[in-house]
Amino acid sequence: MARATRILGRGGWSGEPADSVVLDYDARRRREGAFAGVRGLAFELALDEPLMMRGGDALALEDGRLVEVVSAPEALLELR
Repeated sequence: MARATRILGRGGWSGEPADSVVLDYDARRRREGAFAGVRGLAFELALDEPLMMRGGDALALEDGRLVEVVSAPEALLELR
């Protein structure tokens, strides 16, 4: 299984990603685990330390491919 070991910030990468993964808030804060992209690319997240991923970031796989991070739609709470 492919391993993602680095996060490239939005604007810090270019080209066509191999796949994209839709992650909710909690999943974007993880440093390890197994994921599957929307086109079926399975990969393992193996970061040295927990970092907050944002929509538009890319996960760099060890083989050089990129997986784009997409923020999942989530309900918001409005306080007044």
